[in-house]
Amino acid sequence: MIPLGAVEFSPGDVALILAVLTLGATALALPATLTFAWVGHLRAKDHPGWSAFGYWLSGTAICLATTALAAGRGLGWWAVPLGWLPTLLLAVVLKPRSDPKAS
Repeated sequence: MIPLGAVEFSPGDVALILAVLTLGATALALPATLTFAWVGHLRAKDHPGWSAFGYWLSGTAICLATTALAAGRGLGWWAVPLGWLPTLLLAVVLKPRSDPKAS
């Protein structure tokens, strides 16, 4: 059947669509956000698990925002790896050195 008018979604349908999009985007961001969480675990002094979780949350927020901005520019699926770039760059910059005395 071909709809003849505008498609109308109920508030429940809109909430379900947004939830699926958010969970899918979070899953696609895992390569970058798990790397950033590992850096948080390495940098922690007292509670590495909580630090890794905090880094993962902040990395996910950065990655999702960047992906949404890139998708808004019409980049299609290229928005996903472009969304990883800021989080991965932060992971490289914040990764602690293996030898603190090396310069």
